[in-house]
Amino acid sequence: DTANAEAWLGLAAAYDQLRRFDLADRAYGQVAKLAGESAVLHNNRGYSYLLRGDRARARSEFAKAQRLDPDNDFIRANIAGLARRT
Repeated sequence: DTANAEAWLGLAAAYDQLRRFDLADRAYGQVAKLAGESAVLHNNRGYSYLLRGDRARARSEFAKAQRLDPDNDFIRANIAGLARRT
């Protein structure tokens, strides 16, 4: 279903695992169009940047996610993981 943001989010994550970051970026863009900017979107996008080795962009996305959902344990874990990799 092309109007299902959750499906697009799953597709983006699958593309990240395949290291097809060009396609992941397009899928994340569709999520943003359909569902807006959410903590889950920023967290997943941050993890995507982390997989690419782009720590600065990962940190920025995780910070946006945390501002939207400060009590989210997944976001906290990703931020902690980023700090451990420093």
